[in-house]
Amino acid sequence: MDIMKKICVITSVHNAYDGRIYHKQCKSLVKAGYDVSLVAPKPEMILDDSIKLIPIEKPKQELKRFLHTFTVFKAARKTNADLYHFHDPELIPAGVLLRIFTGKPVIFDAHEHYPNAIMSKKYLKSWMKKPVRLIYEAIERICLPILSGVIYTTDEVGERYQRYDSCKIENYPLTEMFKLNHYALKDPDMVLYLGGITPIRGIEQLTEAFALAADKHPDAKFLFVGRFESEAFERKIKEKVKAYGFADRVEFMGSVPYSEIETYLSKASIGIIPYLPEPNHLVCLPNKLFEYMAAGVAILASDFPHYRRVVENSDSGLLIDPEKPESIADALNVLLDNPEMTKDFGVNGRMSFETTYNWETEERKLVSFYKKLLKQQ
Repeated sequence: MDIMKKICVITSVHNAYDGRIYHKQCKSLVKAGYDVSLVAPKPEMILDDSIKLIPIEKPKQELKRFLHTFTVFKAARKTNADLYHFHDPELIPAGVLLRIFTGKPVIFDAHEHYPNAIMSKKYLKSWMKKPVRLIYEAIERICLPILSGVIYTTDEVGERYQRYDSCKIENYPLTEMFKLNHYALKDPDMVLYLGGITPIRGIEQLTEAFALAADKHPDAKFLFVGRFESEAFERKIKEKVKAYGFADRVEFMGSVPYSEIETYLSKASIGIIPYLPEPNHLVCLPNKLFEYMAAGVAILASDFPHYRRVVENSDSGLLIDPEKPESIADALNVLLDNPEMTKDFGVNGRMSFETTYNWETEERKLVSFYKKLLKQQ
């Protein structure tokens, strides 16, 4: 009888019950027969299930995240795992230490194009961004050859990892979360924005677009589900909404548990992704795009090449210029004026989710990559 292989999944900044890390990857690994431990920031409540959570303190400041390396390394090493899988770029040194001191396979999971993401970091002064980017790229060149493999999302992100043993695994939605079609429950006038509420995600332009559309559609309602980047930005957006005169039709739900987002998606008919053309946005695909499709929500998305491929191939929505509120409002008006078109886009997106853009297709690739690396040790 084979001995159950032990896996240690590691994150120093993501929520312990993060959708990608916990609900998808960890649960898929348990289902595949692995003994899974998760090193992650301590949550308010620890779930009692088959995934052993090893809680650590989350760094309170962005720049202190790199100082967490040894804390994470020690916590992970104690699991005596057969394979280690870490999710944050600042943990690359911890990954190298695990590889050197344990001799076991170590995977780096790249969620984004990190050099591009550095160029959009607000906590870095403008003069610091290019040097930090160059330092990070040097760290990758030195450290990644020591590791066993890299997981990445999108072909654009993966271009920089082709020299390593790598595997593309997209963050598609879980089929079990979106089992039902809710077309009968959907409000044709409900417009949803799902995700973090930040300036680079086009929220100011979106707010102005909502105001333009609200004038023409007195029954339209606008729902934000996600956390504001800061209290100052929250005040700014809410003051704009009030000044535009449609505050009574906008609801800010704040951050909700991953397992509850389907509740809001099931009610909305239109979902918006108005991300601005920041370097990282131009190479990554947001989870929300596929969550909208899974829930049968018609999509309005920024007209970037990789967004366009998904939206046009699935015939699931319209594309917008996120820097122009008038472009967003025009597309929004088209969908609000044509509920049958909106429904058709939602149905098409749902069909594409069922056949292509679901986690189960990625789960098989994840397990296969693990098996290959474990055989090589």
